[in-house]
Amino acid sequence: MVGALIKLRKHVLALCLIVGAAWGLGTAVADDVVPSPPDMTVAAPLAPKDAQGVPPRPEEPRAAKAYDTLSTHCARCHQTGRLELPLASGGLSNILAIDDLARDPVLVKPGVPDASRLYDVLETRHAPLDVFTSGSVAAEPQPEDIESIRGWIRDLPPSTQACPVRHPVRPDDMDKMMRDAQRLERDQAGDVRFITLAHLDNACATPAEMSAYTQALNKLMNSLSSSAEPVKLTPLNAGGTVFSFRMSDFGWDARRWKLIESAYPAVLALPVASDVLQTAGTKVPIVDGDWLAAAAGEAPLYYELLGVPEKLADLAKLNSVDIEQSIKTAAARRIAIATSAVTRGNRLIERHPGSRGGLWLVYDFATTSGDQNIFENPQGPHSALYGQKPFKPDEIRAIYVLPNGFYAFALYDAAGNRIDRVLPGIEKPYAGVEADAVEPTTKTGVKCFACHSDGLVEAKDDFKTAFDASAPLSPSRATALRLFGTDSENTLLLIGSRDRYHLAVRSVGIDPNARLRGAELVTGLAERYREGAVFETALAQIDRERDAFLADLTDARGAAAPLARRLLHGVLSRSELERLFALLKGIDVPSPAVARPGGFLHETKSDIGLSMWLDKPRPVSGDLVTVKIEADNDCYLTVISVDAAGVATVLFPNDFQTDNLLSASRPVSIPPAEAPFQLRYKSEGSETLLARCSTSATPPLGIEHDFERQRFTALGNWENFIEDTLVTEWELRASPEKAERARVARSGALRRRRDRGERIEPPRPDVPTDKPLRDGRAVLVLGPK
Repeated sequence: MVGALIKLRKHVLALCLIVGAAWGLGTAVADDVVPSPPDMTVAAPLAPKDAQGVPPRPEEPRAAKAYDTLSTHCARCHQTGRLELPLASGGLSNILAIDDLARDPVLVKPGVPDASRLYDVLETRHAPLDVFTSGSVAAEPQPEDIESIRGWIRDLPPSTQACPVRHPVRPDDMDKMMRDAQRLERDQAGDVRFITLAHLDNACATPAEMSAYTQALNKLMNSLSSSAEPVKLTPLNAGGTVFSFRMSDFGWDARRWKLIESAYPAVLALPVASDVLQTAGTKVPIVDGDWLAAAAGEAPLYYELLGVPEKLADLAKLNSVDIEQSIKTAAARRIAIATSAVTRGNRLIERHPGSRGGLWLVYDFATTSGDQNIFENPQGPHSALYGQKPFKPDEIRAIYVLPNGFYAFALYDAAGNRIDRVLPGIEKPYAGVEADAVEPTTKTGVKCFACHSDGLVEAKDDFKTAFDASAPLSPSRATALRLFGTDSENTLLLIGSRDRYHLAVRSVGIDPNARLRGAELVTGLAERYREGAVFETALAQIDRERDAFLADLTDARGAAAPLARRLLHGVLSRSELERLFALLKGIDVPSPAVARPGGFLHETKSDIGLSMWLDKPRPVSGDLVTVKIEADNDCYLTVISVDAAGVATVLFPNDFQTDNLLSASRPVSIPPAEAPFQLRYKSEGSETLLARCSTSATPPLGIEHDFERQRFTALGNWENFIEDTLVTEWELRASPEKAERARVARSGALRRRRDRGERIEPPRPDVPTDKPLRDGRAVLVLGPK
C-alpha cells in the first residue's frame, strides 16, 4: 500500500484521469451502570472481600510496565480488592489480570494497539473518567504511561489468543445427552430440563472459567428455588458443558418453565430432536446458561420465578415477621448510615427476627433533610411517638433467606408495592464525578448478587455516636435507641448468617470466595452474555461450520449485510449479534435499540457509535473495494490508513471529499460513486484503518490539511506521530498559555496562506449536542492471518 499511496501523491494530476491507483488492503480478520444494592450489614472485621487477592505484578518487563499503569490509573474502578466504589465499573472487575486481558478479543488485539479498546480508552482520554472530567492534569496518565499499554499490546504475539484444539459440542451431541437423561428419569422425564454452556466452551473458555460458570449456574438455580434443600445440577458430559435438572427439585412446575420459554430469544433456540421435545413437553427444553443468568437474574422474570410477593406486608408474613410489632417491642435491630456509598441520602438498615434468617430491610432516602433525616426523625416508618412525624423513605430494599439457605432480594416503594428497579433520584451516579452520568437503573436480581457475593455486607452504625453523650436525649431518640444493637451483637448476627449461607453454597460445590474475572459468579456469567462478540464468539454461538458461516456472512443481503461485514471486521454488541442471527435465519424480530458504543466503561450514552466495514466481506487480490462508515450522531469524520510499513496517511477527508461532516445513520463511502480514485485490494502486507468522528470541527491534533499540496494528507511514521501527539496534547492541557500560543500561531499561518491566495477550507461549526459526547472510534485490521 505504501507504494500505491506514494505513487498517488506523485501523480495527483493523473489520479483524476486514471481509474484508481492500486491501494493495498489485506484479508479481513476479526477485529443498568451497575450501582450497588444496600450497604448491609454489620460492622465486623471478618474475611477480606476478595480472598483470591489482587493479581500479582508480572515479571516480563513490558507486561510489568502495563501492570503499573493499570494499577495506578485504573484499578480503583476496575479491580476487585482495590475498588474505591462498592462495585467495579462497566463490568470490568479484574483489570490487573494481565494474561486474561491479553486473551480478551474485545479489549485487546495482539500486535495492534490501535484496534484494542483497552488502549483506546486511555489514548482518547475516555478513561480514567474521574481524572479526565476533574481537570486535574497532574493526575492524568502521562504519555509514557499510555505508551506502556501501547508497547505491551504491540509486542503480544498473535498466538496469545489462539484456542487449543477442542471437539465442539454440537446439537446432535446434546440430543443424545438429553435423550439419555430422559430415559434415566423414566416416568418423570417430562420434569427434566437442560442448561448448556457448550457455546462458551466452544469459544475457548479456560477450564477455570468453565468451573466458575458451573458454580454460577448452581448458585443461580438455588437462588431461584423454593426447595427446602440445596440441589446440584447434574453434568451430562465430562466437560461440564450440558446440565440437567428436575424442575420439582427446585420447587418449579411447568408454568415457571413456560416463563423461561417465553422469554428465550428465538435466535438462540437450538434444533432439538422431535422425540426429546415430545418427552419434555416443551418447545424449548434447553437454554444457554449465560442467557439464563442475564434474564432470570433480573426483575421481573426474577420475581416471577421466585414467587416474590407484590406487597412488602406479604413478604413479611412469608418470613413470619410483623414489622410494626417487631419495631414496637424493640425486637428489631437497626443500623443507621450517615453517608452511604450507594445512595444520595442517609440509610437505615433494619433486621426483623423471623423464620430462617429473619428479614432485613433497608430504607433508602433521596436526601438527608427534613423527614428524611433518620437522625433527627428516628421514629417510623409508619408511626411515631411523642408527636413527631415518622421518617419518610423513598423505597425499601429487602433481603431474606430462602428455605435452602440462599439469599433472595426484593425492592418496594414507600407504600410497600413491589417495583422492578430503583426509583429515580435515589442512587448516586455510579461513576461518581462522571460529567455525563445518567440516572442508575439498578434492577433487582443479579445486581443484588453482585454486591452480596458473600451474603450480608458489613456496615458501621452511626446513630449511637451522632449525639453528645453528655446531653440528655429527646424522648424520641431515647425510644429509638432501644432498636440499635451493640457492635458485638451485630457481629454475632453477621457471623451466624454468613456461616449458614456458606454451608448452603458449599453443599452444592460453590466456593463462596470464587470470582469470575473478578466479578461475583452469577454477575460474571450474566456479563458473558451481555458483552460484545467477535467472529469466533458468534461462530461458537450459532450452529454452523466455520466455512458455512463465512459463506452466510459473505452472501448476506439487505439489513443483514452491514452487520455481517462488521462482524467479519470487528465487534458487534449482543443486540446487534442477535439481530444478525435473526436476519440470517429469516426470523422476524424488531431492530435492536441503539447499543452503547463498545466501551467497557460506559453503560450510558457518552460516546458516538461509529461503525466501519468493507463492501466486500472477503475480497481477493485485485478487487476494487469501498470502505463504509456510519455514525449514530452527526459528527466530523477522519479516517487514517496505517500501512504494513507503519506509514500513516489520512484517507478521509481528502481533496476529492473535503466535507467530512457525517450525518447520523447515513453511511459515507470511500471512495464515493463516480469518484476520480479507487481502492484496490492486494493480499500481501497488512494495514490498519482508523476512523474517528467528533462533534468538534477541529481536526485531530497533529493533522493539518493542505489539499493544494497533498490531496491525501501524509502523517509519516505512525508510531512517531502517536508519540509526538501524546506529548503535545498533554503539554497543551497542562499549560493553557502554551495552548493559546499554539492557537494564535495556527490562526496566523492560516491567514498568511489565505493572503497568498491559497485555497483554505472555511471553518465549520461544531455539532450541537444536548450533552457532551466524547467521540466515536472504529478500527479495521486488514491483512493476512
